[in-house]
Parts: sequence; C-alpha cells; structure tokens
Amino acid sequence: MRLLSILISFVLFSQLAYAQVRPGIKFGLSTPDISPKDFIISDDHGVQYYHIFVENARYGVHAGAFIQMQMGGFFIQPEIVYNSSSIDYRLDSLLNSDDGKTIIRDSYKNIDFPIILGLKVGAVRLGAGPVGHIFVNNSGGFGDYPNFKAFFDDLTWGYQAGIGLDLWKLHIDARYEGNFSTLGDYITFFGKKFDFDTKNNRLIASIGFSF
Repeated sequence: MRLLSILISFVLFSQLAYAQVRPGIKFGLSTPDISPKDFIISDDHGVQYYHIFVENARYGVHAGAFIQMQMGGFFIQPEIVYNSSSIDYRLDSLLNSDDGKTIIRDSYKNIDFPIILGLKVGAVRLGAGPVGHIFVNNSGGFGDYPNFKAFFDDLTWGYQAGIGLDLWKLHIDARYEGNFSTLGDYITFFGKKFDFDTKNNRLIASIGFSF
C-alpha cells in the first residue's frame, strides 16, 4: 500500500513537471445564498432580551492570486484570496420597548484557499474542490451588548463548484460555494450559542489575469 502511494505520487509529480503553468491575480464579488430564520435571546431564567433578524445580506468583495496548472484536458487551480463581507442585522429590544429597533452591521474578513480540480475543453473549464476559510478579524456586530461574546472558528471548510472561461490571459469564473458552517454560529449570549439555521453559502463571480 505504501509502495502504491509512492508510485502514484511519483506519477503525479512527473505529470506536473510537464504541465502548462499560468500564475495570475483575480478579484470579484460574492452574494450570499441564504434563507435565514430569526431567533430570540433569553437568559437562563427565560427572560427574553432581544429578537434578532437578518436585515440585509450584503455583497462581499475579494482579491487574491492563483496558479493554473493544465495537463491535457485536466487542470488544477490552487488559490489564495482575501475575502471581506458584511451583514446587517435588526435587533428588537424585548426587555425595554423604549430601546426600539436597531440595525447592526457585522463585517468580517477571511483568507480563503480553494483548490479547484476539473476538466478543460478549449476555453471552457468545469471544476470543483474544497475551500478553507481562515478567520482574520471582524468589526461592528454585537460587541456593545452585555452578555455577548463572539467565538469565531480559526478555520472552517466548504466547497466550490462552477464554470470558468479562459480567453488568452483573461480568466472569468462563476462558482457556487457551499459551507459546512452555519450563519451566525459565532453569536453567544448568556453562554448559549445561537445561529440563523442556514448554511453560510454564497455565489461568487470573479475575473482574473494571468502573467
């Protein structure tokens, strides 16, 4: 079994030595593909404090670099991308009606590293692969509210799949990203975790230029 693994690795790296390699840069936009539910924040005694909704899931922006390696009709494209996005939440105060309704913008930034594998026919690419998200930071959010703590995972995983078009040194991609993490799963009030009961998925469009 070990010998077979060594032989497979040797063949793979031998093929990569003859691959057509094109490094480049890319940038683009993303839009969430979510169906969020609302939730109510209550303490250990059942006292209800807040009712929280997703008011507006905003467009995100990203920029980064890629290396496209093509071997015949097969390609592999690892990328590293800086991604920024934000969501507006509506918070209704239930404990004190005078506080009314508040819109809270929560912005967060990740470094994403998708690895796309697939087939290429002429200028058209079809591919899919895993994507990791490294948490960088967030701003805004519910930090000013008592009994709130944010617990972001340092690393989360998902997948991307889509179609691409290579026109000389111009590269256009449209992808769907599915994530295994849940929207808002970092929100913790009174030591209890809350989320919006929907995967944090998105649609991604990008344009790139190879060297």
